[in-house]
Amino acid sequence: MNRPRWTVPPLLLALLLALSGTDALAANAADRATARRAFERGSRLYQQARYAEAAAAFEEAYRAVPNGVVLYNLGQCYEKLGELEKALSSYQEYLRLVPQAEDREAVQTIIAGLEGRLEAVKRPKVTLSSEPSGALVSLDGQERGLTPWSEPVEVGTHQLSLELKGYQSLRRELEVRAGEPVQLHLVLTPIPEVTPAPAAAAAAQPSPRGRTWTWVAAGAAGAAAAGAVSLGLLARADSQELLARPHERAEAQALHDSARGKSRAANVLYGVAGVATAAGVTLFFVEGSF
Repeated sequence: MNRPRWTVPPLLLALLLALSGTDALAANAADRATARRAFERGSRLYQQARYAEAAAAFEEAYRAVPNGVVLYNLGQCYEKLGELEKALSSYQEYLRLVPQAEDREAVQTIIAGLEGRLEAVKRPKVTLSSEPSGALVSLDGQERGLTPWSEPVEVGTHQLSLELKGYQSLRRELEVRAGEPVQLHLVLTPIPEVTPAPAAAAAAQPSPRGRTWTWVAAGAAGAAAAGAVSLGLLARADSQELLARPHERAEAQALHDSARGKSRAANVLYGVAGVATAAGVTLFFVEGSF
């Protein structure tokens, strides 16, 4: 029933013939009867796609009288149920117990396929691409190759990193689950160009020629002009105070003298400011020629 070229009756006949071998002779009649009934029940259940119940029946038959044919059928049940490790073990034991099996080559092909499926479950394939490509892939601190990259990876949590010159490093956790292939496409971020700081840019440019005395003259002119304006305002305030109301003679004289002195000082400072301004203009052209 389980092998494509067999139906249930011949398969049962194979079991019965096997039961008459050396191992079967050691078994008593009750065990052989139990094994036969369990095998027949398992065959019917398998035909009804009741694979878990069929597997239980085949296991009962094998416990009663160990036989390689039963193991082959158990392997098919387990394969249908997705219990790949049990299926693989059953097929391997079948070939061990029946070394001259006619379908040995076909069963070996089945075993190879199951081993590949189990590997894919335990170590799913991780496929990784990046934009741009050519990034160095590291998994748990170990370099594994350049993108695009694909390899089987153990189930569990891993630390993934991508490195590419001119781009920011990318790091993330990679969760690999049993039987679940992983496909990732990651985009790398370019490292922004670094522009020189203002101070550094200024330092890189040639220093302008110095105009120290020009600025000294300009500063003197500005200070003198400011002082002149201040004294002028104070002189004007004294004059207004003198004219605003009657004063004692001594007070009036003091206001008059104060206004006159401040006015003269303001005039002197205006002169100084003018001279300093003229000197600054002259120095501007003279210092600029060096």
